[in-house]
Amino acid sequence: MLPNTNNATQRADGLPQGTLLLTWLLLLTAYRLWVIPRQGITLYVDEAQYWTWAQQLDWGYYSKPPVIAWLIGLTTAVFGDGPLAVKLPSLILYPATSWLIFRLGTRLFDARIGFRAGIAFSLLPIVSALGLFVSTDAPLMFFWALSMAAFVRALDKNRWRDWLLLGAAVGLGIMSKYTMAAFGASALLYVLIEPSRRRTLGNPRLWAAVALAALIVAPNILWNWSHDFPTLRHTADITHVEGLNDKSGNPGEFLLAQVGSLGPGLAVAFVCALVAAWRHRREDRVRLLACFSLPLLALVFAQAARSEANGNWAAPALYAATLLAVAWLSRLRARWWTIAIGINIVLMLGVYHLADVLHVAGKPMTAKVDPYKRMRGWDSLAHALRPYLAENPHAILLADNRTLLAHMLYELRDIQPDYVAWAPSAHPQDHYQLIQPLRNEAQGRPILLLSQDDPTPITSRFTSARLIGRIAVEVEPGLRRELDVILLEGFKGYQ
Repeated sequence: MLPNTNNATQRADGLPQGTLLLTWLLLLTAYRLWVIPRQGITLYVDEAQYWTWAQQLDWGYYSKPPVIAWLIGLTTAVFGDGPLAVKLPSLILYPATSWLIFRLGTRLFDARIGFRAGIAFSLLPIVSALGLFVSTDAPLMFFWALSMAAFVRALDKNRWRDWLLLGAAVGLGIMSKYTMAAFGASALLYVLIEPSRRRTLGNPRLWAAVALAALIVAPNILWNWSHDFPTLRHTADITHVEGLNDKSGNPGEFLLAQVGSLGPGLAVAFVCALVAAWRHRREDRVRLLACFSLPLLALVFAQAARSEANGNWAAPALYAATLLAVAWLSRLRARWWTIAIGINIVLMLGVYHLADVLHVAGKPMTAKVDPYKRMRGWDSLAHALRPYLAENPHAILLADNRTLLAHMLYELRDIQPDYVAWAPSAHPQDHYQLIQPLRNEAQGRPILLLSQDDPTPITSRFTSARLIGRIAVEVEPGLRRELDVILLEGFKGYQ
């Protein structure tokens, strides 16, 4: 069993650390709410797509399970469809995850380490970056943290409420992102490495938790089955599980991404903690944190070596890694923890206020250095498109790529244009091709094609194609968004 908490830990609720951490998290969230509008950005393409998902709530979507759409549907129903309302789930869930790491750190170690871990997690570069954007990583990391808390309590107390909370958290985590399935592997490893704990596998309360998680996930499985498994197919495509690998792998890039995600100071501390953990491997709490960080990191590293892996694919492992790093740093003088956190603060401020720094230096923001360039200019592009929509009020919107369609649907949300997606493949390649493909039924209405590439593959499948406008928006030095508007009539089919 996990070691019992000491008196200092049991009194954590009465110590100032909890209040201080909550105050810090509120101030940090308020600061990020202030920073976002100052960036002059609109939504990232995935955010815009998630917003369109939220307009049709379902049990699943092309590339992800449904929780992110449910959360955006909730926040936009309450606060409207503005960018801050769309991003609000991340702005809430990352601070909530910081609070959970405080609680877990307090339980495993003491309130001082828990407090430092909560501060550290809130300032991880990956949290500072993703905290400005809504993504599936926010609910994934929250439910991973909640599952760890419930798992520890369930093993310690063996109460029904803790086991059921574990099942619910794991189920909702999988409904946020399939990476959550790795939690089960980490939990199983932790149970198996201690002979006395293996009898937990025969505990009916554990299997009730498993059944509850399966029950929560079942609607998404049924949705996938009824739609020919698009989410699983997409996951297989991006991970190359079928062996169709045309990429050379990026293990070095993946490792650098993990260092960047933790920050240099905490990354070094995590490595040192792992070395120390080997010497203290019989210490239960060390094994717990190692089991919930190393396996997922190793799995995604293997994927990176085999083919390619994004840096955030192992994001949940950073939860236990942060706590392990902070616990190791807490054995040293306080200045070392302060230095590690200070580095991450500097990194956060540097990215958030790059435009201000350049302004003071008398230099313009350019696309070459702009970290937000992929979120700029779409609102201006949509504004320039509006006259063409007004001139053709009965036309259906068609775009030649997912990025353009997602952005235009969000930026034109006030007029809610009818739209279709170009879907020539047997299997849909994105969400819009899945739910709103162009079919022969559209023959009776004109179509406005929005094209940023050679439109010939599309225009050749219509009896009439007339260029009615060209839009160009200068966003910043080095970034220009262009768009051809083509009026199509007489769809002849894809073949």
